[in-house]
Amino acid sequence: MKNSILLAISLLMLSCVQENINSDDSKIENNITPGEYRFERVYGETPDGYPLPLTGKPITKQTVIVKNTEGLTKEYPEYFTPDEELGSEEMRITCMGSGNPPVRMGQAGSSWLVQLGNGENFIFDVGGGSVLNLWSMGIPMAELDKLFVTHTHLDHVGGIFPLYDAMGWARNTPLRVWGASGYNQSLGISAFCKNIEEASNWHSTSKKGIVPSGGMRIEANEFDYSLFSKENPRQLIYNENGVKIYAFPVDHLLQGAVGYRIEWNGLSFVYTGDSVPTSFEAEQSKGVDVFAHEMFIDAPTFAEKNSMPLPVAENVVSAHTPPSKLGEIFSIAKPTLGVGTHYFTNDDTVDPAFKGLRSTYEGPVVIGQDLLVINVTRDQIVCRMAMTDKLMWAPPAKSSDGNQEMEDVTSEGRTPSFVTETRLN
Repeated sequence: MKNSILLAISLLMLSCVQENINSDDSKIENNITPGEYRFERVYGETPDGYPLPLTGKPITKQTVIVKNTEGLTKEYPEYFTPDEELGSEEMRITCMGSGNPPVRMGQAGSSWLVQLGNGENFIFDVGGGSVLNLWSMGIPMAELDKLFVTHTHLDHVGGIFPLYDAMGWARNTPLRVWGASGYNQSLGISAFCKNIEEASNWHSTSKKGIVPSGGMRIEANEFDYSLFSKENPRQLIYNENGVKIYAFPVDHLLQGAVGYRIEWNGLSFVYTGDSVPTSFEAEQSKGVDVFAHEMFIDAPTFAEKNSMPLPVAENVVSAHTPPSKLGEIFSIAKPTLGVGTHYFTNDDTVDPAFKGLRSTYEGPVVIGQDLLVINVTRDQIVCRMAMTDKLMWAPPAKSSDGNQEMEDVTSEGRTPSFVTETRLN
């Protein structure tokens, strides 16, 4: 009797599984393709009325900020898609990674992409998993060769290997990386880039004679952190094609941690990586259009979600910025739009973040999510989410300029003949 019951339950479960399989088959028959992006969750709101994470809406109650009531405004589609053209006078800022060291499927490590109407692209930090989002934007890999690093914590640079690996078939010029010197030579961006190249030596050597060699280098652009002072609070580290990028120091554990301010065509964006909140960084960000600053969760919640002892969580949190302090920074800087990023976005963390922010700041704020898109013009700022194809192939570069030369293949170190002689030709 017992066996008969078990058999009946098994048959019922098999029937349910088959039903699900048939259901999946019907979806395939409906010609649903990977390009038809689906947000992970059905739209919902927190108790305080903010959109829940991963539901296709920016986490804010104000998605449009008008800067000039007399100016003309531009209407955008509800969602950004990679085929959308960028106006010649505007800036587009996209969050490639909004998360923390525990990289999650829904939150890559910290990274931001800035696209300008003059055709230039700039990457600020490249945390683990962020390059997956970057590739889905439909930008030729050859045009993603400028990386600005705030500091070399792995949740801000852990994605550099796949970015570097765009060489050969996509980028035939060096990956250009900007960053500060450290308090000793081994901790600066030049040493970091050299170490990445050396760690990739087997990869690069094996590619010789197979793909062009121009992309097999990293060009480090290290600026001298020791030149910062009270009298010299920032350095102009990039000045090309009307684009200016300034670096300034932030308070984050070691010398070498910096924030960046990019200015072009009367538009501006500041990204500060990680930091203990200071009035100094707020002063360097005054009047900016969009200010993306880290916002860290409270120690008890951080400990609980990461299965971490509370004293350790308190140590970590002490090197970061809680929501109420971020509100104070925004109150000094007065950005047109403040962005709290590097935050653990979950259903139960959104409302506490806004409660903390609103205790000290009343201006427009959005919480960063992966693929949050912010369009900036002289008249307005618009927040949307991107709909991208997770199986996107990067389009070809607009120009084939660059080093197309192949390096000679040497016999040294090649696979031994007793293996190659058995190839199945």
